[in-house]
Amino acid sequence: MSFEEKILSAATRNQSRTVLALDLENPDPSLLLSKSMAVLRSVKDMICAVKINRQLILGLGLRAVTDSILELANNSNLPAIMDAKLNDVGHTNEFMARTYFDAGFDAIIASPVAGWTDGLDKVFSAAQSHKKGVLLLTYMSNPGAEEFYSLKADSGDNSQKPMFEILTQRALDWKAQGLIVGATKPKIISRVRELVGPKLSIYSPGVGAQGGDAETAVEAGATYLIIGRAIYANEDPKSAALGFRIEPNE
Repeated sequence: MSFEEKILSAATRNQSRTVLALDLENPDPSLLLSKSMAVLRSVKDMICAVKINRQLILGLGLRAVTDSILELANNSNLPAIMDAKLNDVGHTNEFMARTYFDAGFDAIIASPVAGWTDGLDKVFSAAQSHKKGVLLLTYMSNPGAEEFYSLKADSGDNSQKPMFEILTQRALDWKAQGLIVGATKPKIISRVRELVGPKLSIYSPGVGAQGGDAETAVEAGATYLIIGRAIYANEDPKSAALGFRIEPNE
């Protein structure tokens, strides 16, 4: 089963568009692991995937994440996304992608600004050989993102376009499995959806803690919502996850 099929299956089964961003921080590894596992156990039937950022990898180590969090996700039939934001030269990108795929991640997030030749070509090659997915960062959710992602540049056809539109086209050209567009930017989501049509899923982070609205993002064209602090920092993560639950057919 491909990554796209796996996340769609989980979204349909759990009637949810929510990707849990399990990005907790704690200087005590034992507390960090126990809290992360408790949150995932409480919401696993209300989400369609789990996303891991480097907070857990650095705090716990890759093996600990693999043997605990990824194992629970796998047993719950939830795909796991590694938020590596790969943006390096080819051999480094390839090593990191291969390492995360071998560890059990179903998809990886990469930045298209690394370019294709000896950049992301290695990531897509590793994904294809492992039958995994690549999601490309198209517009971040933080306020400062506009400085770069809305900057106009030569699009290659003698016209100036915003960077996020150029990156969106790269995702189509390179046959990515999805795009990352901040939920705090509903107008950008709408424009990206206009550009890609139904061809690519849009994953939108920034709901809740950063001010993004779940329903607004979905109405603008988001396929899945990446939600972290608004769930795991809540005293009742299960209730919080339930509050963000939007069925995939809505």
